[in-house]
Amino acid sequence: MTQPPKYAQKYAVENNCLFESYPGKNGIVKRKLCNLAPEIVCEITVDDGAVTTTYVRLRGVHESGRTLPDIEIPAADLASFNWMAERWGMDCILEVGKTVKDCVRHAIQTTAAHAEKKTVFAVTGWKKIGEEWYYLMPGDDNYTVDLHGKLQGYGMEPKYDRFDIQTAGCLLRMMPVPADVMFPLLAFTFLSPLNHFLKEAGCEPKFVLLLSGKTGSRKSTLAALMLSFFGKFTASELPLSFRDTVNSILHNAFALKDVLTCIDDLHPSSRMEEQKMNGTAQAIMRAYGDRTGKGRLRSDSTLMESRPPQGNAIITAEFAPDIGESGTARYFALELKESDVDLRNLTSYQREAAKGTLQRCMYAYTQWIKETFLCSEEAKQEWVRFLNSYFLSCRDEFRKSGIRCHGRVPEAVAHLQMGMDFFLLFLKEKEVMDEESNAEIQQRFKEILYRLAARQAESIDQDKPTHKFIRKLYALLESNQAYVDDKNNPGELGFGTCLGYQDDTFLYLHSELCHKIVRKFCEEQGENFSCTHKSLLKAMAEEGLILPGKEQNTRPLRVGNKQKRVIFLSREKAERIRDAAS
Repeated sequence: MTQPPKYAQKYAVENNCLFESYPGKNGIVKRKLCNLAPEIVCEITVDDGAVTTTYVRLRGVHESGRTLPDIEIPAADLASFNWMAERWGMDCILEVGKTVKDCVRHAIQTTAAHAEKKTVFAVTGWKKIGEEWYYLMPGDDNYTVDLHGKLQGYGMEPKYDRFDIQTAGCLLRMMPVPADVMFPLLAFTFLSPLNHFLKEAGCEPKFVLLLSGKTGSRKSTLAALMLSFFGKFTASELPLSFRDTVNSILHNAFALKDVLTCIDDLHPSSRMEEQKMNGTAQAIMRAYGDRTGKGRLRSDSTLMESRPPQGNAIITAEFAPDIGESGTARYFALELKESDVDLRNLTSYQREAAKGTLQRCMYAYTQWIKETFLCSEEAKQEWVRFLNSYFLSCRDEFRKSGIRCHGRVPEAVAHLQMGMDFFLLFLKEKEVMDEESNAEIQQRFKEILYRLAARQAESIDQDKPTHKFIRKLYALLESNQAYVDDKNNPGELGFGTCLGYQDDTFLYLHSELCHKIVRKFCEEQGENFSCTHKSLLKAMAEEGLILPGKEQNTRPLRVGNKQKRVIFLSREKAERIRDAAS
């Protein structure tokens, strides 16, 4: 060590050993405490966005003269001394005595007055520190942001010039992929830094972007290009993957506040792996779609802080996961084909991304937000109110379009429209796009967005349990694994299991048998059909697919001399659902 530790007066170092002095009967007594001289060199407060934890960085010298390596331990573990032998070796020894541990702990703590004090953030995104707002990212000149593991690619270059902003603007003109894919990706990217304030406004984004395409379509490369606004990423170095555990993905999703991330490679190689990945996808969709963390208790039964996702996520997949209607409603789908990619343009933008051009553009964007909307508390509150009213306006405008869809689709449309509008406003105010071009792209994107939303609505419909039940029912009938008899001429031979009867208007089905056989058929195909018999009939009645009775969803039917209780399924509506999926 360059300087000896500065302990309280009662402690002293001799031959690199720590001693305590105290008054005895015959004068001052010296007692050896340990065969090393430890001290605190830095007190570190780590803020992970939910809790703050204090760590201490220790260093020391052994009596042999060996310099002990700097180590970091939780401050709460200091008094246990379990760290000493584990981190510094078995030859670091505390002397015998009831009060030795407490004395050494006290001696170490007295050096804290001379130690460096540092705050480290383990979370990105907006935070008000003192009276000023900061967009925290690794590489920040003002505060230390430390992300571990696969998140180390995130970073920001705190500088920019006009070229950096122009390069991002060029993505709207010289696109590496068609506008149907590029525009929503850019809108989602520039929506991400707004998340904190959208949450304050009561309209936080609650969906993920699903980018699907066959192997070789370069979907991961395109996702990496979008993430390059927030760091240095390539297709082979994306932060999260479907090979990770659900808990690790959601833990990292909490730390990645107000930024974009990617959960890569939904690409199962077996039926068992498909079920596992679909389960992971379901958990991710619900986490981002609900923005509520898992409730957990500490060992003392006190409630732990919730850790929901705080940023936005792109999922890359070869095909859409089988996660049911509610899961499908929690993502907005984009499809990429290999022929869609302009390799020359893509390569050009990748080069700029590697130089940090896109990072610098995002820094300029966050600084523009800070200077324009966060210059005072009054300005921030006014902006939050504007975000809420603008979100409602965009959502209600889409609802008036007449596109029939799940209730989550208009919200996703509104958020993407807001992301694009703020990006365009930024480009206009930085004088890299004129008013006419701005208006042209806004209108074009709106048309694209509404078209994609209509397609999304169809996908959600196909994942409704009622629609899935009808499609599987027809698959069983068409493959001769089951049949329905002629109501007016019962008794004709059929193939497989008889599920009921039919005429020109209705399928008269034994509902419990049909539910059981469809569920089994789904299991054999590696798919999930979790809707109960009672819930299925209720949903079919609500959608007008079956003709319910007065008190039940089944009705009596006389066939020959016997009366049976069945559901009356409209053939016209059922065949329309069957044909829509083909």
